[in-house]
Amino acid sequence: MSSVYRSSNAAGDVPRRALAKLSADQRDTFQQLLDGFETRSEVLRWMSEVTIHTLGALEDDWFAEVVSSPGTMSALLSEPWGTLRDAPESFSASTASEIRRSIAVMDLLPAIKRSHREFRWSAKDYLNDDDDGPLPNARTQAHPAMRPELGTLQSRMSTLLDELLRGFRDEDAFVEWGQEVVQASYAEVDSDVIEAAYFELPVRRMMLTDSERARFFRESWAAEFFLSGFNASARQVSGRATEVPQIAKEETFVPSG
Repeated sequence: MSSVYRSSNAAGDVPRRALAKLSADQRDTFQQLLDGFETRSEVLRWMSEVTIHTLGALEDDWFAEVVSSPGTMSALLSEPWGTLRDAPESFSASTASEIRRSIAVMDLLPAIKRSHREFRWSAKDYLNDDDDGPLPNARTQAHPAMRPELGTLQSRMSTLLDELLRGFRDEDAFVEWGQEVVQASYAEVDSDVIEAAYFELPVRRMMLTDSERARFFRESWAAEFFLSGFNASARQVSGRATEVPQIAKEETFVPSG
């Protein structure tokens, strides 16, 4: 059961609306972590959201470390995972909750702090006057941190991650996917990664095979190469993207200057 400390509009009076939007999205991802997940692929999809909503502030190797750790994954899934399935002692729900809270405090919260320090003064201060136009509603903004380029990155990453987790029908599909990944990540997922996956035949087979073992491999590969690359992309894009608030359904206001 979710434990809600503050209402969803806790940042409703923050004049830097992009910062309010970022904070709202971070609260959502924070709560999802505390609630836990049902599958490893669900953890990966949550991680893809985290890369965007922390503006790439996590270490790039964090994703692979988490999804390969039996203790951490057992806590995230609220059941024994990996080598802990054969452990003689039980893995209690209270232990899982405690570990998830520890991850929130030790990993996610420092990333949130770093993202706010990088972002706080680049967010526009709205005064709800004639010069600024109407005050944007942070909760109804479509794009992370009110930056359309981050929204595009998030959308493309989500689609490409789903395709990777499903696997590919043939070699052509994988190669075409690899091209899109390099482009969508602003080349932060290196072409060498795709090349290695293609020419290492055991890896290629895992990309094309629909089996439990292959799906597990693709999840691990996604954490090590795909998410780490897009995390770096989010870091780069967030520092360069333009703030574009959505004022009404058919209207946007682009601040001058």
